[in-house]
Amino acid sequence: MTQKGILREIIDLLKNDLKVFDFDSSYKEQGFIRNTSNAAFLYQFLIYNRTVIQTGTKGFLIEPYIWLNVKPIEKYYKEITSNTVIKSDSDFKTIGNSIASLLANPDGIYKNRNKSLGLHVFEEKHIPLVVEQLLKGFKDVALPYCLNNASVAMVDKIVNTKPEEYKVHMMNDNYRILKGIIAAKLNHNPNLDKIISIYEKQIVDRDMYNATDEMARLLEILPTIQL
Repeated sequence: MTQKGILREIIDLLKNDLKVFDFDSSYKEQGFIRNTSNAAFLYQFLIYNRTVIQTGTKGFLIEPYIWLNVKPIEKYYKEITSNTVIKSDSDFKTIGNSIASLLANPDGIYKNRNKSLGLHVFEEKHIPLVVEQLLKGFKDVALPYCLNNASVAMVDKIVNTKPEEYKVHMMNDNYRILKGIIAAKLNHNPNLDKIISIYEKQIVDRDMYNATDEMARLLEILPTIQL
């Protein structure tokens, strides 16, 4: 068994079930994609090598993630980012995380980290069992996450409520700050000035030098940002 082979088999076994919800399979993205006029969704499977210490048996851990690209937000983030590596819609992730992390932090505050669903494949017979749990994770967590949060208003709410806290929805703190401000502006959040002030202080306090230039460019175009 190889990582590539395991992922292909998992995707093939899930293909018909997720097609019902308009999610198309993608070997390249290691999962399933749905694209709408306002958002792009990626249900993605990351795979890691694992070894049973007692026996030396080698296998894999599969960890499912759900990612949302809310296009009105990413439109403006693309204007200010200096990151030339991210190019496709699936690279521009507005919110999301692993299914395990979302379940472990139901209030959205990122307190419980490094969580896992523990979906292991050590033998071929384990694959259908993992697929069953991946489908359950999709229906119970990923799909509702997509349906509930794929809007500027919801991103503004989940990112900018308690802006001083780390959010499970944004693992990258630069993104939380920059995209949080864009969402607040697009959503006409009356607390925008206060939110910007809090985030500017965080950039300094947390030595987030990578965000400095992008923040300057964002504030420069802020008056032009609109839905």
